[in-house]
Amino acid sequence: MNWRLILLIVFFFSRLASAGDVTEFCLDGELDLGARYQGKRPASGESYPTTWCVVTEANSQRVFFTGRGRSNPDMDGSWSVAYLPPDTVRIVNRESPPDVEFYPTKILDEALRVRRIDPRRILEEYRESPQALGDARVAIGGDKVMSVRTTADLPLRGRVKVEWNWDWTNAQAPILRLMLDDTLLFKATGRWRDLEGDEAEAVWARTPGAAPVEVPGDRWPATIDMQLIELTDNVHLVRGVRTGFQHLVVETGDGLVVADAPAGWVEFHHIPPYDLVPGLGVSGLSERLIDFLHEKFPTRPIRAVAVTHFHDDHAGGARAFAAAGAEIFVTSENLRFFQTALNRSSMPDDRLSERATPAVVLPVDNPVLLGSEPSRVKLVRMGPGPHVDAMLGVFAMDEGYFFVSDVHVPRSDADTPRKERAATECWFARWAVNNLAPEVQVVNSHSTPITPVARLEKYLDSDTCGDM
Repeated sequence: MNWRLILLIVFFFSRLASAGDVTEFCLDGELDLGARYQGKRPASGESYPTTWCVVTEANSQRVFFTGRGRSNPDMDGSWSVAYLPPDTVRIVNRESPPDVEFYPTKILDEALRVRRIDPRRILEEYRESPQALGDARVAIGGDKVMSVRTTADLPLRGRVKVEWNWDWTNAQAPILRLMLDDTLLFKATGRWRDLEGDEAEAVWARTPGAAPVEVPGDRWPATIDMQLIELTDNVHLVRGVRTGFQHLVVETGDGLVVADAPAGWVEFHHIPPYDLVPGLGVSGLSERLIDFLHEKFPTRPIRAVAVTHFHDDHAGGARAFAAAGAEIFVTSENLRFFQTALNRSSMPDDRLSERATPAVVLPVDNPVLLGSEPSRVKLVRMGPGPHVDAMLGVFAMDEGYFFVSDVHVPRSDADTPRKERAATECWFARWAVNNLAPEVQVVNSHSTPITPVARLEKYLDSDTCGDM
């Protein structure tokens, strides 16, 4: 057991012994998706209304977090997570039960990171044990937290300074400025309210209506469990690259062509920031995928990686493919961005830095053909849509499989798209019907159903798409 964990446990039990209250603290503001390369274009200045709320108790380390806003330009919604230290975390589905519970899992450290959204809780913790925040530097002014400063390693950005700066001009409504280097990621105004009685107890209750889905705790928050799925002799999917991610792999005469270069995901409502796949670094997830492919295809080099779009969770591992000798293909609109992003001096050490060679990036303007019959791959620019302004499709044309990321994520074989994703799903259905044969099978990065283009024609006949 390391010293930091010991401090956390001491702090946890010391708070159990204190007299308590239940407090909700919310931050209402705007988050710049572009600043973390999750917007429609890879540049800051694309902000959306965002709220983070956290319910905490003075007499325990239970934490209830709710986020509202956009995780992508075309995804507006809310999500809630209850942290129940020391061993349970619950995804709360009040509007659409059941909940999902992960047990047993070591949750105390993550719960404390989320708890620190409330600057009053940071102050309490810091006074109890300044070392509990690790390498983060905390500045205190009187009885207020003025700033928390640390660093994080981000895909496509490398190592950046991360600062939570507080303005207490109005002590009941402090202003937070969350900075990445010199870029403003989140500006918000805080508000508190006390919860009492039934309202306070209801926060921690399971959602009525259905028993929670129980999931092994080692699958929280994300796990790596790669499995090779054979679609044809030459076309494969690698599932479980991390939770919710799968990648197309095509065997060509020149070697393997892979769709997307995965990376982890850093959470900024955690103090310090937290990577959903900890311990791997910027390139580590794609390095694991490459090692898996070398194991499964020992005689096949990796010929190319086709990066469907610039969002960091799909593109951030491209340096690993460059280190493996693969060509990196991107949309021509984003060529300069990738040339800069993948060769930053701020990138932490990885296999590419060991080779001391730059990542070479190639543009896709007109369709690019890789391999030869009977196993050709066509890389196709799909144009601007609701998700990003430039998207790449990966077409195993002789085998009839077309791979997309994020623009088609079906949950079933239904003939209508999900309503919460209607704008993007209907946009893609129109593109597919206009550019692909009805028998082509569409596979995607985030769900297991495979959709024939003929079914996407039915999407367009539905009321959902008819209203778009």
